[in-house]
Amino acid sequence: MDPIEINPNVANFIKSLRDIGYTFEVAVADIIDNSISASANDIKIYAIQHPEPFFCILDNGVGMNEDELVEAMRLSSKNPDERRNDIALGKFGLGLKMASFSQCKKLTVISKKCNQINIKQWDLDYISKSDKWLLLTPELSEYKNLEIFKDFYKNDNSTLVIWEDMDKIEQISECLEILREHLSLVFHQFLEGADGARKIKISINNNPLIPFNPFNPTHDATFIKFTEIIKYNEKEIKITPFILPHHSKVTSSEWEKYGGRGGYIKSQGFYLYRAHRLLVYGKWWGTLKSSDATKLVRIKIEISNDQDELWNIDVKKSIANPVAGLKEELKRVALYSIKDGVKPFSTRGRKINDKNVTRFWDLVCEDSKIYFAINKENPMHQKLLDLLDLQTRELFQLYLKSLEACIPLEAIQVQVQQNPHNFRQEDIISNTEAVKILEYLKNIGLSEDEIKKIEIFKKYKEPLDGM
Repeated sequence: MDPIEINPNVANFIKSLRDIGYTFEVAVADIIDNSISASANDIKIYAIQHPEPFFCILDNGVGMNEDELVEAMRLSSKNPDERRNDIALGKFGLGLKMASFSQCKKLTVISKKCNQINIKQWDLDYISKSDKWLLLTPELSEYKNLEIFKDFYKNDNSTLVIWEDMDKIEQISECLEILREHLSLVFHQFLEGADGARKIKISINNNPLIPFNPFNPTHDATFIKFTEIIKYNEKEIKITPFILPHHSKVTSSEWEKYGGRGGYIKSQGFYLYRAHRLLVYGKWWGTLKSSDATKLVRIKIEISNDQDELWNIDVKKSIANPVAGLKEELKRVALYSIKDGVKPFSTRGRKINDKNVTRFWDLVCEDSKIYFAINKENPMHQKLLDLLDLQTRELFQLYLKSLEACIPLEAIQVQVQQNPHNFRQEDIISNTEAVKILEYLKNIGLSEDEIKKIEIFKKYKEPLDGM
């Protein structure tokens, strides 16, 4: 029996294509990849509500003639097995189309090369109705009144990508801040012109992007470990661990800036760059578990664009999963890196069993149990009990036990992680109150040495000057 050709239902196929998990900012980054691969160094993004959302990206890359543009509009226009040049950021030839279809139903590309302007369009509603992949050639006059078209004409070579019928977004202005943050991070090496990357400019509605380097490398308190180059399957992988500054070493605004929207715990781990472009970040890939103690550790990984099979990078360039053998190498680097990553916390932690300080709390370890308890050896506690009658003393001790049992550990942990600069527990007691405590302790017979050891006077030293 002869084979039977079965063509997919185009309308249903389009719906599937549009729903593969692109977010708005990831889709835009995919379009910018094409601009960078086309040697552009000036990329302009315009987004207006028009009154419906209208979005376009203009670059000054090499441009395309008609044949090249038609090929660029083809789905899967590249063979993923072919060797790419060093600056190519795409692999499958799907980025322009898949990213665009995820956000809009009408994709128009206008390109200029050697003073020749060409225009092509995918209209998904038209395709669904005709049940054929029919590429349209709209009239150029439909777009000549756009403000951005003036910039398009100025360039010798240029490409303009236009999204219309953006049915996934109601108010495009609400997406622009997230887009700005995402692009400033993902393309920061290009915006900086650092580490051999070609310097480019990206603007959104005429506002230039400022590069955001997630490693804060210029800060004096950032610890940069030496770069290690490992070889796996004859491929070189460049790895550089960074330990970000402890919150006591930076301003509140700087701390929040480098924590990002997800915070430090979600931002720790590996940062994977391919050809200077950040693909995936904030992942340990099963080599470690994210924790508060390692939240300042960020490990930069740089690979060439011929290593995709080792990292299982998806078409959106937002998911990666290194092969098992490579994970073993990464785990070794991660374990080596976190030794320094936990130091800003472990070295700053006050020794709760320091014999030179009389603390209010003890850390108690019993078998496998760990808990905090009021320090019953604190002379203030002992003197207070002496002043109480038997019934009041019993009530007071029950109150303290209840206090110990109900320490809001989770709430404390959240606040220390999210708002370390605002967490000022020691400010509860004023200097005036510290003086009153000192006078009271002197009146009940505590010696000068006993008073000086009490934890509270390690901070409030001024009242001790008169002793």
